Parts: sequence; structure tokens; C-alpha cells
Amino acid sequence: LRSITLIDTPGILSGEKQRVNRGYDFTKVVAWFAERADLIILLFDAHKLDISDELKGAIDVLKGHEDKIRCILNKADQIDRQQLMRVYGALLWSLGKTMSSPEVARVYVGSFWQQPLKNLDNAQLFEDEERDLMKDLAILPRQSAVRKINELVKRIRKVKTLAFIIGYLKAQMPTLMGKEKKQQKLLNDLPGVFRIVMKKYNLAPGDFPDINKFSGKLRDVKFSEFSTLSEKQIKELDGVLNKDIPQLMEMLPSEKDSPETLRTKMGTTESVPVPTRSDKFGKKGEQNESNPFGFAEDDTQNYWALQDSADRLRSAFEALGPEGGFLNTQTARDVLVKTGLSKDQLRKIWNLSDIDRDGCFDHEEYVVAMFLVDAVLQKGRPIPTELPSSVIPPSKRTLV
Repeated sequence: LRSITLIDTPGILSGEKQRVNRGYDFTKVVAWFAERADLIILLFDAHKLDISDELKGAIDVLKGHEDKIRCILNKADQIDRQQLMRVYGALLWSLGKTMSSPEVARVYVGSFWQQPLKNLDNAQLFEDEERDLMKDLAILPRQSAVRKINELVKRIRKVKTLAFIIGYLKAQMPTLMGKEKKQQKLLNDLPGVFRIVMKKYNLAPGDFPDINKFSGKLRDVKFSEFSTLSEKQIKELDGVLNKDIPQLMEMLPSEKDSPETLRTKMGTTESVPVPTRSDKFGKKGEQNESNPFGFAEDDTQNYWALQDSADRLRSAFEALGPEGGFLNTQTARDVLVKTGLSKDQLRKIWNLSDIDRDGCFDHEEYVVAMFLVDAVLQKGRPIPTELPSSVIPPSKRTLV
């Protein structure tokens, strides 16, 4: 949450309290923040669901920002499963009457604080919902950047359209006489001018300015003094739209990125953990899951004999440029060929290391391959016919 600023509004008034004068226009303040916010969260308590007149007024001023709105049905652990279904349905029905949006609002259900749940009937649901909410917040900086880029694209398209309109009006003006008469004729036929420009340059109707406001501004200027359309500048704008903007989008973090790529794009060496507490949801965590020295050797289910090697080889793996967390076939092959082992030996090592048989190496498979290479080169050991259980990564033991 380091890159996110949270702004909490005063509580919504209901009942007799709505008659109390706040001393400022609450809905106007909400509208001001809504224009500038990248995400709007509406909080409802499951055990006292109510949409008061003030809340309805606040939601009304959020029109046009429906894509930013997320709803949270909080304190849902205070009611049982049957009551929760009724409350959830009632909330969606109330929001449907209040929010004029064709799509159903996203509602996160749970108990969003660190205290243990009072009712464990829906513990798994609440845990999944909390995880989804945190993911929504995690990608918020990217959504903010995408929204700004989209606004930039809209402005460029509008500037292009305006340049074509101005260029057309300039080209229609006579050189010497009859300028005022021609200008008035063009003003009177401005809808026709828009249609001609739109068809000639294959433009979208949504990129054109409001015809009434635009007509009013044109009356205060002389068309003959407009600059001639610059093809060079139009090409530069097209270059921004077709080349620069896509490159800019590629630089943004994406849900398709591997953790390594994300860290590179975000300029950090740290991962972004999703805060969770298993005990909150009535679960007992693994005994050594947070132990920096890993699992004990007698814990056969979780112990991995190559964990130290995996930590040591992490930087070497990332230096090879994995895509989506995987080394492609050619890159992995080149790494093995450089070891100098025979083709037959490398074939056996590949068969043992590519555990999931996808033709690529993830970090764990890379570690296994390097372990087998080292065993042959440094220790003179033969390549085994199958991997010992302790050498197989715990996450892949079900594949063997």
C-alpha cells in the first residue's frame, strides 16, 4: 500500500441525524474527490444494511464513475449463511435502484479487520474475498497509470480531429475576396463540415467537439488566419498513438508478469506480499512456514534438499531472462550445452529436470538441472535413473 493514498470520508448520516447541518455540501465534496480518485469503495455493514437519503445522494453524484466503484459488505461474520444470502441479495437490489449502471457492482463480502471471525460458516469465502480485494488494490497503481494514458490518447485523438477541421475550414477560404461570406456559409453548414471531415479522414464521431460550443467559439475568429494543416505534425501524433503509447503500456506492471518481471518494472527487489492471517480464518498455519531456515528433514512433505541451492541460484536464473517465470527451450538448452557434458548425459538430465514436461525450465527445475550437472562434473557421480524424493520440489511431487 506504499503507492496508494487512502482517503476516508466522514460516516454517512441516517435517520434524524440527516437533518444535522454539516457546515459544508457533503455531496459536492464527494463529487470533487470522485473526479480525482482511481477507486471508490462503498462500505456497508451486513448486520445493519441501510441506504439512507444522504448515501443515495452521494451515490447519485458518482454517476459516470461506475467503473471505479467497489462495494464492501463488511462484518459479514456477524450473521449466519442464510442471513448473508438475504442481505447480499438485498444490497444488490438496493444498489440496482440507486446506481444506473448496466453492470452489477462488484461486492466483496467478509470481515475486513484482523480479529478472528465470529462465525466460521463462510470462512473460506471470506478468505477468498479478502485476497481478491487485496489483488484489486495491488493493481490499482497500474489502473491509475492506464487511466491517465487513456486520457492522453483521448486528447491526442481530439487534437487530430480538431486539426483536420481547422485545416479543412482554412482550405475552403478564398484567397482574396468574399472571405466573410464564405465563413458564414461554413458556419451555417458546420454539421456538413463535420460529416465531410469524418468521412475524408476516417474519424470517430466521439472525437469531434460539441457542435454548439464549437460553433460559438468559431464566430470569434477568422478562418483565413488559421494555419494550414501540417501533415508532418499529424504523422508525429500517429507515431505517438501507434508506437509510443504501446511501448509505454508494455512498461506498466501487468497481471501476466512473473514476480521477477514485476520487481524489475516496479524498481524493487522486494515482492509485494498479500497480507493474510490464517488464524483469522480458523486455520492453523504450517509449523515452519515462516521459519527462515526452512523445514526440517524429517518433514518429508515439505522438506526440499535443494532449498539452499535454490536461494543461491535465484540471481543466476533471473540473469538468464526468464519470460513469465520460465526459461524457454532454447535458453535452457544453451545453459546445459555450456556445461560441456555429452549429448546423452544432457538428454538424461533434461528428462529428470523438466518434471512437468512443458519443454521449459522454471526456477525449481533449473535448480534441479544444475544440481545434476554439478553431481556429474564436481563429484563424478552417475546420473540417476530417477530423482530422489527429497530432490523433487514439493510443489511438483504429485507430477512424478
